[in-house]
Amino acid sequence: MSDRFGAVTSPPAGVKSARYELRVGYIDTDRATVMHHAAYLRYLEAARVDFFRVHGLDYNTLERERGLGLPVVEANLRYKLPAFFDDQLTITSWVSLVTRARIRFDATIHRGLELVTQAQIILCCAELKDLRVCSIPPEIRDMFGAFSNN
Repeated sequence: MSDRFGAVTSPPAGVKSARYELRVGYIDTDRATVMHHAAYLRYLEAARVDFFRVHGLDYNTLERERGLGLPVVEANLRYKLPAFFDDQLTITSWVSLVTRARIRFDATIHRGLELVTQAQIILCCAELKDLRVCSIPPEIRDMFGAFSNN
């Protein structure tokens, strides 16, 4: 489902997703107890690592044994409502596009039924020894491809 700007507001039918629950910490808020805009990126990162884990990819193993990383190369966030200290949030994330060297995650952050934030995060595959972009290994690309609609 998309909003009037084309941003996806929920995973398309048949696309696997992962839900990550968290509570906004005081450290992530300003004096008015509003969550700082940069904190969303950290929470989205935690949700992506959890997505990998839930779907059988251990990110530590990818880095240690394969020498590969998936750094963020683009992040687009649409803040719909503020989140506040001690809010219970749910991040739903899913893979929406997989190419030879990139993976795009879409995500929503909800407080109960309220849509707080929408995000699109693009990762590339890189060799950690020299930080050069490389192809995603076929077995990993196939695994993510099974979750995407491309």
